[in-house]
Amino acid sequence: MRPKDRNLIIAGIIICLVIAVLSPFIASNNPDGLEKSAEQLMNNPDTQPVIQAPLPDYTIEPLGKLGKIVALVLGILVTLVVSYIIAVILRRRNRQNHQ
Repeated sequence: MRPKDRNLIIAGIIICLVIAVLSPFIASNNPDGLEKSAEQLMNNPDTQPVIQAPLPDYTIEPLGKLGKIVALVLGILVTLVVSYIIAVILRRRNRQNHQ
């Protein structure tokens, strides 16, 4: 990996982590349209979720604001790991096609 690319990735990760740390303090408590629609749908007794969310409302309840930060950081890390795995698979597949 070129140093320029590596520095860009590191800067992107740092920016994501800063946003994750700050967002619980600056985010609105009023849900947006999608969140509000989901809440209304879930208040219907005939509706049951297919899968329970691992971190509902992007938080770990007992930890308060710290729980929101931890949930966001975990989400970022999981997304990065999955993206990296997909990139490695695609890179290997691309090399095999060119040989």
